[in-house]
Amino acid sequence: MSEVAALYKEAFAAFTRGDTEAAIAGFERVIEADAAFALAYQGLAEVYSRAERLDEAVVTIQKAIDLEPNESLYLTSLSRFLQRQGRIPEAEEVAARAARIQSS
Repeated sequence: MSEVAALYKEAFAAFTRGDTEAAIAGFERVIEADAAFALAYQGLAEVYSRAERLDEAVVTIQKAIDLEPNESLYLTSLSRFLQRQGRIPEAEEVAARAARIQSS
């Protein structure tokens, strides 16, 4: 297993345990080791979301989308975060984009 994969596995384990601080630190280590690891941004955004840090979740998931613009998982996450912020029209637009990707 590569170092980055091992770091990701540790961060994800912290996330599933509900250890917010360890998960944040872990996903940040993954990103430091490989800034192109889009799934690490997804994980970090989910941690921020669970911690009610929605502005940070939106910014972070956008980084994953920038890396992999056709990944519907990231778009769906962004839609959920926007919806929780009350930004419904934007959330619906992003959800529709994710649906188009999934159906193609």
